[in-house]
Amino acid sequence: MSNIPYWPAALNQEQAATYCGLSVKLFKKLCTVRPVQYTQSSHGHRYLRQRLDEWMASLDPNGQQPVSIDFGDFSFGGKSEAKRAQH
Repeated sequence: MSNIPYWPAALNQEQAATYCGLSVKLFKKLCTVRPVQYTQSSHGHRYLRQRLDEWMASLDPNGQQPVSIDFGDFSFGGKSEAKRAQH
């Protein structure tokens, strides 16, 4: 368990970029999440990890539609289970 990184709830820009798997330069260009301003200095700006998670999830093209897999009599998800339950 000690190999799992600790990510604080509020990350500085470098940490936020690393958390998202991006370089700082690319993070600054792509990320639409605005940092929380703790102080007037840019060093006091923090990105909330929860907002970064929401932003990254919004980019996922796989998260748009629920998946239903039909294996004939052995179905998982969607209407197939309801059909099976009627039998």
